[in-house]
Amino acid sequence: MIEGLPERIHCLGAGGAGMLPLAIYLSEAGHRVTAEDDALSEEGRALLEASGVKLEAFASEAGVGIVYSSAISASNAARRFVEASGGLCLRRGECLALVAKGKRLIAVAGSHGKTTTCGMLIDILAQCGVEFSYLLGAQFDGLPPSRFANSEILVAEIDESDGTIEGFCPEVTVVLNVDHDHHSRYATEEDYFAAFQGLVLRTTGKVFVEDSLRARLAASAKVPVVGLGEDGEVQLSRKDSGSSWTELSLRGASELATVSINRSGRMNAVDAAFALLAAEAIGATVRAGLRIEFTPVKRRQRCWYNSPAVQVFEDYAHHPREIDAVLESLGEKSGWQTVVVFQAHRYSRTRELKAEFAKSLASCEELVLLDVYAASEEPLAGGSGQDLYEECRRLNNRVIFISEVVDPVMTLAARAKQGPLRIVFLGAGRGDRVAKRLSEELASLDPRWGKVNGALATVSSFSTAIRADEPLANKTTMRVGGRAERYFEPESLAQLLAVLKACHTAGIEVRPLGRGSNLVVSDDGVSGLVIRLSHPYWSRFELLGEGRARLGAGMRIKALCGQAAKEGLEGFEFLEGIPGSLGGVLRMNAGAMGGWVFDVVESVRYVTLAGQILEAQKGDLEFGYRFCRELETAIAIDAVFVSKKCGGVQSEIRRTIDTYQNKRKESQPREPSAGCIFKNPDGDSAGRLIDELGLKGAVVGGAEISPVHGNFIINRGGASSSDVIELVKFARKVARERKGVDLHPEVLLFGSSWEEALK
Repeated sequence: MIEGLPERIHCLGAGGAGMLPLAIYLSEAGHRVTAEDDALSEEGRALLEASGVKLEAFASEAGVGIVYSSAISASNAARRFVEASGGLCLRRGECLALVAKGKRLIAVAGSHGKTTTCGMLIDILAQCGVEFSYLLGAQFDGLPPSRFANSEILVAEIDESDGTIEGFCPEVTVVLNVDHDHHSRYATEEDYFAAFQGLVLRTTGKVFVEDSLRARLAASAKVPVVGLGEDGEVQLSRKDSGSSWTELSLRGASELATVSINRSGRMNAVDAAFALLAAEAIGATVRAGLRIEFTPVKRRQRCWYNSPAVQVFEDYAHHPREIDAVLESLGEKSGWQTVVVFQAHRYSRTRELKAEFAKSLASCEELVLLDVYAASEEPLAGGSGQDLYEECRRLNNRVIFISEVVDPVMTLAARAKQGPLRIVFLGAGRGDRVAKRLSEELASLDPRWGKVNGALATVSSFSTAIRADEPLANKTTMRVGGRAERYFEPESLAQLLAVLKACHTAGIEVRPLGRGSNLVVSDDGVSGLVIRLSHPYWSRFELLGEGRARLGAGMRIKALCGQAAKEGLEGFEFLEGIPGSLGGVLRMNAGAMGGWVFDVVESVRYVTLAGQILEAQKGDLEFGYRFCRELETAIAIDAVFVSKKCGGVQSEIRRTIDTYQNKRKESQPREPSAGCIFKNPDGDSAGRLIDELGLKGAVVGGAEISPVHGNFIINRGGASSSDVIELVKFARKVARERKGVDLHPEVLLFGSSWEEALK
């Protein structure tokens, strides 16, 4: 149990963003915790009950301590009883300070970004193998919001809004930013800044701050204060790394080679940099090349619905600087209109920051303002939703105001029917509830795909797109075929699993597509969901030592051979020139120059179409000429390859690759094709047989049996898949009639089957 706290604790307002994690933590620490909240969500109830917290009204008995949120008034009966009886009655922040006493506390503070940065720090420490406790000021999407561990290290975000920040003495402090806020408590900017100065003064180890704040905060510090920024002791470099991913590196007082995070935008990069600095300051070792998939935090750039026609996002941003950061993170999305729905938080903040809000929201294509979320405040002149609307109208004439008595859901649902639309809810009020109800309404209007769109949303970023009626011909080497009903390029394993599970539940067929080099797409198109692992996330090349490397299934074979040569790994050269990605090559057990891909494979990790991750050693897989049985109904994620010899000379390996490449150029056509059309008959070559039959140069429409290689059908321009199929039928018919040989297609007929097509 926590020293200084009674065994029995009752939590008032237990469903609050800060109270819920604290109640769970106290229960895990050994206290008998009861809790109540008039507006407790079902999810909050489940989390509390799972941690052993009993949900019941306060029972007037001696020895019970009270912990309450700032929303609980002094007139509350339970508070009055405990205070009158001389019992312990603590605000949430005061209780958290007792929890942190004697711990190696990493305090994450600042006006904005505390929860995001704290969540990132939790993920980084966990990935680095550090044992620690934590209390997040919100709910993770998939992890508990707090955890008690037998460790001296505690991670917590420290809230300044009610003054309880004064009770903390951290070892490591992060001050992300300081922008005057909580005007009802801090009358002046100096009063507000002093709260953070005091926290820095009480820090015993190290402080990390936004560089523009360093001079002012360092003056009151007794420990090193490190500024992060262009002119700070630590500088951050960031580079977009394919859609929602960003590569970060730090230089200066703290050196960190490139790590990748599944977030985009400047503010996310800065928050992640602060989290990395804090992790290293407490003793974590962050290795170069680390790929960090941060756990989504609710109400922080959260997606509720993601379809080809409409996306619904929501963020807690309720200060002008936070709004600027979110709108910057949206980036450009060609062809989409964006509607921002904003609900201001507290009349006092609205009155003081009205002009700043209007300036931040001025660039919105369409702006919807909801009534102010009071948060227990009484209305103030100049701080109403109507007042904010009038201020915004001066800078943006594309704004409407919806009062509290009107439900915005149906208005927004009707707007969503008018074209590709992205709806972004901002504010600390009821935006999450409105976004949830709007998403449920949109899902009900699309019975086939609605649940899939909702499932994808849980792992979506602003850049995540699922497309409808997507042309597939330009995604194949043959350049023929129709469209996909739905098309998706997942940016992470979490996204892949989410859509696979949702489609499996909905009974929607999933069709994996590699680089399209060994298939022909049906002219009629493809029903269901086509998934392609073309995002850079799937192209990893990780050296494991002793000539072994883990290779991502989305890696192009040409890139694989080039990287292997660079690393001095021999034995992969024969793969050069296979025009595909590793996943497709594994599925077909593709080969060339007398070798097969499984000659150099040690193990394969794959996911079933139901969303189950499996890993198998080579000896446990059933594979042979042009097939791997397990991957016929699964998607390869990555594979471990073993080199015949490591430490080879790059120039010699490169010379072998060039030799194979020249042989291919001399013997294979350059026009668009799907590679070898037929499997080789036993003891013979399909290409030799077709040549002997005099079929080279045969034409149907825009398709032709290549004059260079008989086992290739090429697209001379304007070919259809029907043209290709007719040539396949023709070659099969002649081979059977003249030679008694049955030629079987090697390429896949995507969206249909050869059995059906060859009838």
